[in-house]
Amino acid sequence: MKMNARAASAYANTQSETAVSSANSGELIILIYERIFDHLRVGKKALENGDFGIVPFTKAHDLIQQGLYACIDLNAGGDIASSLSVVYEWALKQIIAGRTSKSPEKIQEVIDVLTPLYEAWLALSPKEQIMSLSGSGYSSSNETRSVA
Repeated sequence: MKMNARAASAYANTQSETAVSSANSGELIILIYERIFDHLRVGKKALENGDFGIVPFTKAHDLIQQGLYACIDLNAGGDIASSLSVVYEWALKQIIAGRTSKSPEKIQEVIDVLTPLYEAWLALSPKEQIMSLSGSGYSSSNETRSVA
């Protein structure tokens, strides 16, 4: 039984690595958003259960900081880049505030603000490529998609 779980886990990891290595920059941004949402939802659930959710919030924070914010080119991106920069800085602060005050509502605010940005990236990307990367696709509803 353990061998089957290990094999499934190894297969899932290989599938994720293959998807990331073959993705273009827009597709990578979509994958980053999906992982951010996954971690924020896990962390929010931890807060609701009385825990701090340090690991999922740290992962979400790192993905925003290193995967989204650090890639903004303020010189080439103009007003859009500046606006995204402000949103990402706000999200980073809200995650810390939500975690330290154990406020699931603050985390939900981050999810609510980032969701339209994610949906815009989805609208800009070819649908067949996104479906092949994310399996069933991400839904902005309360569904959680599993990503290795």
